[in-house]
Amino acid sequence: MIKADSDKILHGSGWRGGIVLACALGLSTAALTTTQVTIPCWSAPAKTTAATDKEKEKDKEKEKTSKPTPEPVIENVQGVTTEQLVDKPHEYLNHNVKFIANFSSFNNLALDYKPAMRPAKTHLSFIVLRPNSKVPLSELKLAMAIPKEKDPENQLLAQLKEGDELEITGKVFNTALDEPWVDVLKIKKLKSAPEDKKAEKTEEKKSGDTEPDLPPGPGTK
Repeated sequence: MIKADSDKILHGSGWRGGIVLACALGLSTAALTTTQVTIPCWSAPAKTTAATDKEKEKDKEKEKTSKPTPEPVIENVQGVTTEQLVDKPHEYLNHNVKFIANFSSFNNLALDYKPAMRPAKTHLSFIVLRPNSKVPLSELKLAMAIPKEKDPENQLLAQLKEGDELEITGKVFNTALDEPWVDVLKIKKLKSAPEDKKAEKTEEKKSGDTEPDLPPGPGTK
C-alpha cells in the first residue's frame, strides 16, 4: 500500500492532482489537509500450489522421455562360439554367454514349446547361420522378449536382413532335446551383410539392355 501525504498533494506542483484524487475518493478538499490517502498497489497474483505441482510433473515427464533407457548390466558373461554351444549345451546351462553369428531369419522354433516355454505372445524367435555358410543353425534356439515400441532394439530388429553380423548376449535357460535354448538379453549389429554382386550385375544388364533399331520394312520411305 502507498500512503500519500495530504500536505504534499495540496502544495507544490501536485495540488491539482490532489483535488482530482479527493473528488474521486469522495473527500472534500479541506479534508485533504488532515487526511492521509491510502492508494493500493497492484501486484501479480501468486501461483497456486496446484499449478506449480502440475508444472513440476510436466518437467519430470519431459526428463523421462528425453533420457534414453539404460542398457541392462549383464554379469559373468562367457565368450563362446555357436559350435561350442551346440556341441556341449549342458556345460553352459544357466550361464550368460556371448557369441557372434550372422542373422538368418525370424521363425518360431524357440516359441511355445512346453519343456522350454517362451510364449509367442510375449517373445520373438530368430535363427542364425552356421559359420562360413548360408545354412541355418536350427539346433540353436534363440528367444527374445518383444521390445517396447520406443526401445532402440525394436528398430534394429526391424532392419535386420540375412547375413548381418550380430553380437548376441544371452542366458542358456534350458537344454531340451540336448540343444541350447537361449534367452537373448542383448543384441548388437556389428556389420551389415555384403551386397549381392551378382544381383547388382543382373540389374545393371537389365537397365543397360535396349532394343536394337530395326531397318525399315519394304514399302516404307
